[in-house]
Amino acid sequence: MFQIKRREALLTLPALALAGCGGGGAGSDAAESAAQAAAGVATETAKESVSSLSMPAATPAQFLLWDAGSGPSRDYWNVHLQLPWKNRNVGDWLDAAGVGQGAQPWAGFVVKALGPVTVDITALAARWVGTGENRGAFLRGSGVSASAFATWAGRLSATPPQLLVRTEQGEFACAGLVATLNPSTYRNLDTRQSAWHTARTPVMVQFDLSAVRGTVQQALMTLTCVDRDVRYAFNVGVFEVDAPRFQLGADAQASRMGIAAGGDAALRAHPAVLRMGDFSNLTRSGLFDELSFDSRNPYELLADPDAPGTVMFRGTLTPNANLSFNGVSQLLRGNPADPLRPALPALYEELYARLYIYLEPDWDSSVDINKMALGWDLRLGWWNDYAGGYWYSITGNGGRRGTGKRLFWPKGSSGAVQLYDRWGYEGHSVRMVAGLDPGDGSPYAELRPLQDYIYSLDQASDFGEVERLGNAVISKGRWHCLEQRIRINSVDTSLTDEWGNGEANPDGEIDTWLDGVLVAQRRGLRWRCHPEIGLRGPWINWYFGGRTRPTSTMHYRMNHFALATEYIGPRVG
Repeated sequence: MFQIKRREALLTLPALALAGCGGGGAGSDAAESAAQAAAGVATETAKESVSSLSMPAATPAQFLLWDAGSGPSRDYWNVHLQLPWKNRNVGDWLDAAGVGQGAQPWAGFVVKALGPVTVDITALAARWVGTGENRGAFLRGSGVSASAFATWAGRLSATPPQLLVRTEQGEFACAGLVATLNPSTYRNLDTRQSAWHTARTPVMVQFDLSAVRGTVQQALMTLTCVDRDVRYAFNVGVFEVDAPRFQLGADAQASRMGIAAGGDAALRAHPAVLRMGDFSNLTRSGLFDELSFDSRNPYELLADPDAPGTVMFRGTLTPNANLSFNGVSQLLRGNPADPLRPALPALYEELYARLYIYLEPDWDSSVDINKMALGWDLRLGWWNDYAGGYWYSITGNGGRRGTGKRLFWPKGSSGAVQLYDRWGYEGHSVRMVAGLDPGDGSPYAELRPLQDYIYSLDQASDFGEVERLGNAVISKGRWHCLEQRIRINSVDTSLTDEWGNGEANPDGEIDTWLDGVLVAQRRGLRWRCHPEIGLRGPWINWYFGGRTRPTSTMHYRMNHFALATEYIGPRVG
């Protein structure tokens, strides 16, 4: 495997300390002072070698239940992957006729005593083996009394679930697990020892069928009841779990090619392209107009072994600091001819941005999600002339809820840093986030849900809202191509207030592509009430949590950034 040693790092850059919760926008003392006290940290602290991309372990199978806590809950089929039930609080099942939430069971049995219960589920097991889609059994209980229940022994008990399968090639004893969905709590439950089963609390059972060969002739499921209400019999109907399917990368779908299909040279020359390139030039004349780092989270600029001739950014998140990388391509500036520095007319109402990312195997956050990869800066704030000029954000991240309005901000409203009266634009932002490591041995531990963290006029609290991007997931140990299109909402100015603020129309849009496949289309977003609040530009922000910090060091990589007015698409080759 081709490797790049630390000595082959190409460049070092000064690192700028950046303070503040939630990704440290320009509205921080560190941005004002532009401290550059960490020159050289880029290559001096990373000890390990960086390997080229080897294909990750085989993609985990779809529909795997889990019983250790990151599996089902009342809201999600899988909490770790944030894949929701269609029918929250009750779960989703298919009956023997293939009808969702149907009433015809594949099998049924009655629990009348403690001990093992064996039921013939041949037809259902034959379906699993024949289709290759082992979704598991969904057990629905009922009784003459709401007090009727059964408690089933779990995977780590002395009597775990078992399925005995007979085919023309022999008999196969298949180990199983049991998981539950409790509608009385949002928490996901650990059922490795046992699972409580009532009419309102269904149970799911799944068996490892990987060793089964041949055509199923008989399949006998044995569960052991370890507790029950002795006064009442408990009836159980066997259905099939109607589990959601996740999308890992392109997931065997054809990627949509865009203006990048002609190669990097042609892309760079394309009239729709505003910025593009690798990470060899991290100066303010390169991809980003605003750049900040924290010297406590060192980085490297390295030749990318998976894209020869290009330079990738290899960053870290350590227990020492929250911020790793903060870059904004600034397409909207303040008007220097006006003492209140209003925003100049926005150049773009719609933009596309693309970024390749790679989460290394140590990407194991266990205490908080982290902002990452692509995002959009619609915060603005007030225009500060310092260091060539930048927007000093006042809302839109870090729990600072925006109004979407232009307001008058007198001198000193932001503290000593604000030396003059200014127009203040109380905008918003969009960033991607990566989920937590489940920490419980989940078969999906290498995967992360793909999500947006959106500040908007319609957020429910002072903090932004995490929104899942379809059923898309990304994997550690492989490159992913992320692309988003954003269109800012329009403003009805037929009736305005004294500062020119009108009514935000619910027509903002975000589309997301993963490895060239459209995975999510978000509509009805509202960010601004004043037409001067425009698209400042893409926001590449790697920031851990809010105030919590990582418990261990994690690494990630970036390459192949592009910004355009048309769909870009994946690279070729």
